[in-house]
Amino acid sequence: MKKYILSAISLLAFTATYAQTQYDAADFATGDLNGTARYVGMGGALDALGGDVSVMSSNPAGTAIYKKTDMAITGSVLFSGQKGQLGHDQSRASFDQAGIVFTMPQGSNNGKGLQYINFGVNYQKKKNNFSNANVNIGGLDGVLSQTNNAADMANIVYKQNSDSPMFPALMAEAGTLGFEDDTFYGTPAAEANYKRSTYGSTSQGDFNVSFNISNQIFLGASLGVYDINHKRDTYYTETGVDGLAYDITNWYDTNGDGFDVKLGMIVRPIADSPFRFGVTVHTPTWYRLEDCNGSTVYCDGNQVWDSADPYEYDYRTPWKFGFSLGHTIGNVVALGAQYEISDFSACHYSSIDWENDDYFHQMNQKIDDQLKAQHTLRLGVEVKPVNNFALRLGYNYVSSPVKDNAWKDSHLNGYNCETDYTNWKGVNRFTCGLGYRFKGGYIDLAYQYQAQKGDFYAFDSENLRPSEIKNNRSQLMGTLGFRF
Repeated sequence: MKKYILSAISLLAFTATYAQTQYDAADFATGDLNGTARYVGMGGALDALGGDVSVMSSNPAGTAIYKKTDMAITGSVLFSGQKGQLGHDQSRASFDQAGIVFTMPQGSNNGKGLQYINFGVNYQKKKNNFSNANVNIGGLDGVLSQTNNAADMANIVYKQNSDSPMFPALMAEAGTLGFEDDTFYGTPAAEANYKRSTYGSTSQGDFNVSFNISNQIFLGASLGVYDINHKRDTYYTETGVDGLAYDITNWYDTNGDGFDVKLGMIVRPIADSPFRFGVTVHTPTWYRLEDCNGSTVYCDGNQVWDSADPYEYDYRTPWKFGFSLGHTIGNVVALGAQYEISDFSACHYSSIDWENDDYFHQMNQKIDDQLKAQHTLRLGVEVKPVNNFALRLGYNYVSSPVKDNAWKDSHLNGYNCETDYTNWKGVNRFTCGLGYRFKGGYIDLAYQYQAQKGDFYAFDSENLRPSEIKNNRSQLMGTLGFRF
């Protein structure tokens, strides 16, 4: 039997096809709630209130509220809702933010006309790519298996005499597939387990200018520059009903940079009222990314592996639009609310060398069919029971940009043996914080809890029932700031 399998394998040549998916597109376009501890403590609902260094990343007009120079630096500790996996810890420290806003008074003119021109620069984490998972796969029923999935792909390749994605080729070479009557076949699984660890981050730097006009109209713009460093390790093991056992280790690494432009406005429609509203527009972020990835399959003492050469491509996120409300009651209470929408079906991959246009066209079609608009609601309140001391609460709801019936087409993923995918549901974030003001400065603390569930599939099969997994985590952060 072995010589026939090896003969068939000789016809399976690896193809260096790209390996991006609609799930990666959604991942690159999403962000966390991050910034100063005051910003996080109020759920990020400061787009209409302004007056925080981090607000230049969401509403650039928010820095026009300032009448004193402000500088801040923030650090945090993150805690994953799962135990550490694949050599990575359950918690980690993070340098989250450092920025400054300079104020330049322009003369009073009886409070009319241009009052301030402010300039700011701020670094902060857009996303902490930090999660762990350990899943015992259910729904196999002694019928389904990843080897069946690989055999189906191998048969398509073999019968069409075409190049093979790395997944079925490595599976066949490792001996996980049988070959009989000119056909590859797999083995139904009795049990399976999956582990994953994601790490790295997306960092952003914003360069901001804002204008205060008559203390009623505030305008701003920010140029954002981004650095992506996303890493993922996965491990899948499966035991067939015939006792055949194997495991697959995958690693995936994406690095790159990009830029966008953010425009914002805050208006106080009634001069003697503190009520205000804000409007924001964020252009797409244009990225140039580079991927590296590889896989190892181990079966019955036989180990095979391969990896792709680094390859570059372009990626574009969707536009984002926001509307916000803010109101203060004396110097005691501040209330903020905002809504954002971004249509993830407009995410777009493109080749830089024209060699993989067909692949990217297929993947962009997957994005259009299986991603949807993401809606974000942010609410926040700050109360000052005594001078120089503040209590804060916040809440976020972020809808999933992935449709419920989305699925991963492993046939399109050339140099990747990751057959799994997760259809994540919405994110709920709950935040709280404390603030203390002293002469010339301030200290803020915040706590954030994020809860999210998802339907996990080890491989694509219409008969495979999903396993529920969670992406819950906590973050404790502190900010030290000075105003002068």
